[in-house]
Amino acid sequence: MTDTTNAQGTVAYDASAAIVLTGKAQKLLVSAQSFTIDSPTMYELAADDLRTVKALSKDVEEKRTAITGPLNQAVKAVNDLFRAPKDFLQSAETALKGAMLAYDREQQRKADEARREAERLAREERERIEAEARETARKAQEEADRIAKEAIAAAAAGDQGKAEELKQQAEQTAAAGAAEAEAIANTADMVVAAPVPVVTAAPKVAGLSTRQNWKARLTDKMALIRFVAEHPEHQHLLDVNQSGLNQLAKAQKDAMRLPGVEAYPDAVMSARAA
Repeated sequence: MTDTTNAQGTVAYDASAAIVLTGKAQKLLVSAQSFTIDSPTMYELAADDLRTVKALSKDVEEKRTAITGPLNQAVKAVNDLFRAPKDFLQSAETALKGAMLAYDREQQRKADEARREAERLAREERERIEAEARETARKAQEEADRIAKEAIAAAAAGDQGKAEELKQQAEQTAAAGAAEAEAIANTADMVVAAPVPVVTAAPKVAGLSTRQNWKARLTDKMALIRFVAEHPEHQHLLDVNQSGLNQLAKAQKDAMRLPGVEAYPDAVMSARAA
């Protein structure tokens, strides 16, 4: 049988070295903070102290890594040991969540499609009723116009009683047709989309919840730039590419000409250990 156990080790170190180094470092700090360079000689003395600081820093780092090196190796070994199962489980979680979210999206798509279909049918029914109302009004008006012509003909023939009767009949026909058309048209406002059938919803599972996490994606960078130019209160939406600007300044130096940007030299001093 393969032994999969791993004995726990210990790391021994000498803490006295850190105490000594701390004392030396503190003395160098006090000396550095009190240094006033007012002559070439003092400048050279400061340079000597700087080399001493660098040398002690190197010694401190060597002592530190002598202790942390084995610890870091042990941590790396443990991380490597559990990396595979962690990756497998993460992939399994991603796959399961993906499948469940896909189900939720499909159910939502079906519900949205059913709602749009119900709204389409309702809209078509309203349009049909409105068309019926207009047709009813048109036919009534045509009948009223026909009767009105008969009234005119009766009046021309000298039958005033018949003409007056036909005139009233024409008015009543037009009014009745308008009322009927209005009644029909009013029913169009009562037509609403049919309730959407309840689609299969995801079952409630203890410890599982889904929420909408809204995000934004850039689709037109120039449009965003123009918007920010007109609304400077949103300028935080445009991140400055500092690395790109530094590379441009390094290449062009004083010749750099970019609106809103200034190229400047930044002196950096390096020192080697004594």
